[in-house]
Amino acid sequence: MKIRTKLILFTSILITFILFCLLAVTHIQFYIVRDYAYLENKAVFKSLQDEFQQYYAHHDESWEGIQNSSFEHSPPFVEIALVVDGDQLYQKGQLSLENIMEGGFQLKIHSNDRVVGKLYVMNESQYKTYEFRSIWYNILPNIILVSLLITGVAAVFIIFLLSWTLTVPIRKIIKGIDTVKMGEPEVILPVHRKDEFGAIARALQEMNDSLANLEQSRKQLLSDVAHELKTPLMIMQGEMELAQEMETTLSSEKISSLLDEVLRLSRLVHDVLDLSRLEAGGTELRPTTENIVAIIKGMVEKIMFLAEDKQIGVSMHISEGVIDVSVEKSRINQAIYNILINSIHYTNQGEQVQIRVARIYHAARQSKYACITIEDNGVGISAKDLPHIFNRFYRADHSRTRPSGGTGLGLAIAQQNILVHQGWIDVQSEVGKGTTFLIYLPIPPSI
Repeated sequence: MKIRTKLILFTSILITFILFCLLAVTHIQFYIVRDYAYLENKAVFKSLQDEFQQYYAHHDESWEGIQNSSFEHSPPFVEIALVVDGDQLYQKGQLSLENIMEGGFQLKIHSNDRVVGKLYVMNESQYKTYEFRSIWYNILPNIILVSLLITGVAAVFIIFLLSWTLTVPIRKIIKGIDTVKMGEPEVILPVHRKDEFGAIARALQEMNDSLANLEQSRKQLLSDVAHELKTPLMIMQGEMELAQEMETTLSSEKISSLLDEVLRLSRLVHDVLDLSRLEAGGTELRPTTENIVAIIKGMVEKIMFLAEDKQIGVSMHISEGVIDVSVEKSRINQAIYNILINSIHYTNQGEQVQIRVARIYHAARQSKYACITIEDNGVGISAKDLPHIFNRFYRADHSRTRPSGGTGLGLAIAQQNILVHQGWIDVQSEVGKGTTFLIYLPIPPSI
């Protein structure tokens, strides 16, 4: 159902309800005015009631001859009717019995604690109210028709005005959505509005911007992967074409070089697949209880030869020998390995990489965490590059040559591996002084 139809339906129901309420209030008001007139002249009503009761008593509890009788307190009353067992025995005035019973004020005639008749009366005020009520009910249908006509016309005009006002931004939003569906870069939405439509438009604009950023990231990823694949493939192609043209066999050095490029390609493909699965949540986490201290020590032993080649010292500072966490060991190994390799790579010859492991309580999160700190005093990362170091294929050192560099996915994979364990990584760095990675892994309450 369209908004305009809903507005018309709602307005029709509202008008009908208002007219019904007006009719009910008017009807009740007539009876209030009638009863108020009785309260104002209660003594006169009471005197007339007593007269009729005395008549009945003085005539041996009979109403015989009542129609020809006169009563002292009857002059203030325009209409009087005595009804006994449904028969009218006395009448003063011109109204029919039905009308006076409907609009008159009722007084009960008692004799020996029983009702022997009902007196319906109207004084001048009550009679005028009755007359006005009769006139009102006679002209009410015409008033209702005219009111419905005028109100209906006004309502339809207002509804069309409101529906136009309401549907204009909706049409703009729909047009903007159609523009997004067509892939147009420029989307015009009523984001300047201060109402709910503006909020919807702003949310859609943010969604569109996010989609545009995702599309840009997708294109950038394809470009980066293509670039990373192109160089080793060109090297291998050139070496093989040269050997074919020269009709010579490849030397062991050339074969070793080609193998390095194949391994580089293989590592790139595996890293891209790992990161894609992690970001998509496509791998199931199989955690076990592990001592994170033992994992760190084992990893340091494995990469120590790399540090020794660069004459870099690696020192460990452990607060306690056992800090158990619930993790999938292979993933945590991969994350810590990538960060350690990154630190060793950027640490100058003769400098130090320090590793600390401690159990901490995070007050803001009200939970215990194993905090792994990997600190180097290498080249550092600029403030401009720091927010992007976990992005795929991002290298803070833009002058870094391919032979000395990795795939640009190591830190992105490390971060995803930590995030999947409900942890996080903080980075602090200063150019020329070094970088500190802080890895937080939650310690389950049951451990």
